[in-house]
Amino acid sequence: MSRATYTWLDKQASLKRFYAQLQKENDVVQVTVTNHTKDIRKVCLWGAIACTPLTDPMFINEEGTKSVVVDKQPQELVYNVVTDLFYVVNQLGDSVSVVNPSGELVTTIDLFQGNSQTDDGSGVGERRTTNPTTLRVPGSVSPVALAVNTSTNSVEYGVVAIACSVSNEVVFINQDFSILRREAVGNRPVDIVYNPVDQCYYTANLVSGTISKICINRRVNNLPLVPGARTLGVDTDSGDLYIHNIVDGAINVYDLQGNQKGSVGSVVADIVSFQFHPVTKNMYMVLNNSNSVSILDTLRFGAITKLSVGKNPVAIAYNPHNGLMYVGNRGDQTFSRISPKHQVIDTIKTESFGLGLAISSKEEIIGVSNSTDDTVSISGLQSGPTVTVNEEYYEDREDFQHNPAMVGHVKLVASGEDRINALQITEKSVTGTEICKTISLSNSQSPQNFANVSEVFDFDGNLIDGHVTWCFKINPLQQVSFLIYYNQIEMYNLLPEKSRISTGVQMSKGIPVSWLDNPKDEPPNVTTY
Repeated sequence: MSRATYTWLDKQASLKRFYAQLQKENDVVQVTVTNHTKDIRKVCLWGAIACTPLTDPMFINEEGTKSVVVDKQPQELVYNVVTDLFYVVNQLGDSVSVVNPSGELVTTIDLFQGNSQTDDGSGVGERRTTNPTTLRVPGSVSPVALAVNTSTNSVEYGVVAIACSVSNEVVFINQDFSILRREAVGNRPVDIVYNPVDQCYYTANLVSGTISKICINRRVNNLPLVPGARTLGVDTDSGDLYIHNIVDGAINVYDLQGNQKGSVGSVVADIVSFQFHPVTKNMYMVLNNSNSVSILDTLRFGAITKLSVGKNPVAIAYNPHNGLMYVGNRGDQTFSRISPKHQVIDTIKTESFGLGLAISSKEEIIGVSNSTDDTVSISGLQSGPTVTVNEEYYEDREDFQHNPAMVGHVKLVASGEDRINALQITEKSVTGTEICKTISLSNSQSPQNFANVSEVFDFDGNLIDGHVTWCFKINPLQQVSFLIYYNQIEMYNLLPEKSRISTGVQMSKGIPVSWLDNPKDEPPNVTTY
């Protein structure tokens, strides 16, 4: 028998002894993750940290996406629940295109009328005609933003208001696509929002440095000067108005009377978009150059947390069907989805993304405008479960939060031929800094050399404790089972006796079974342990 044969037999015997030792000295927990979609998904186990994608963004199946050509330079996009249609403003086409949820062009509304209107600055909405002309010049109206009346008790419920940045007016579109009226505002309106609390529209007038308030009585009032006012957001609960100006980058908050209530901070270098979350009652603020989203406390006007998203985010929309925020990232043509728990749960690759983003409230349909090819894309969103984890996992997760465990060895078994390539281990320090390390599984095949099985023996003292997060990518329609060999850390036994008497410390060991049988619902005497 050759020396090579002896070496191989010694190795096999050593592996058998090693496995026997593992089984003897370690407990084992199984976690099974199933991807029910046709997309690559990102999954995070144990912890609650929002990690960035491991490598490339996740890709969504574009099957079912339909693009329709609209007019020139489509910009912002909104969904109108009354008509069940998407509306997009075409800046160089001087028009508004209307698209149905099936991805078909319904109509295009021409906003050109041969002259421009401007506010005289008196704040009473008086119009005067300037530079009258019948010559059609592309962009002479320049619609750039729009908003929908969402108040069910309003006589103008479902009316769409268009901010026109060159003609210095707001054009109101009726449900039958006719022009209801025109209202002159300040110089260069670049954003518009509807406030359901006072049932008025607000425009940010960049050049004149004013905020115009337009109500159904057609009276236009200008709020105190806000030099460089660029972007608006509305707290739909309180009616508070969030204003970002590009002069000093400040984000100021005003009440319905026009009084400043507070200030969020300064973001000079960033393009900002706002979206209020009706459930969490937080204001989401997209920061373009920072590739991030700040979540704001609407009571204290401070940032709760800041999340990294895709490259150059420019738009954000709320999905009422799943409670998620969708952030459109123009730089890498992706969507980032944010949960109500302030976590980026995944990043979805899209075929094209420009500036506009809207989600229907009747069906899970998403609309996207793209100014590079003058199109609007309509896609159906995922319904039903996307990724599920076995029920026992949630019990184990709760237990490990009270009783941390030291990981010794992990075996991963994947359905199909594709293995998990990497695990991203992320831990948040006491200062809030995320410490990430990636464990490559490319060369971690099992001793049996199965192509779909990976084993990792060196975890460098990694814990399962509810704070450390394991993130990985799972392939379409794939199921992955984790067999985790671990040793529970009995922190309770490491503490001085006096400390053990504390109920809080007892809980760190987990909830004793004897507590469950206690009819008085009181902690038993410590001697019962």
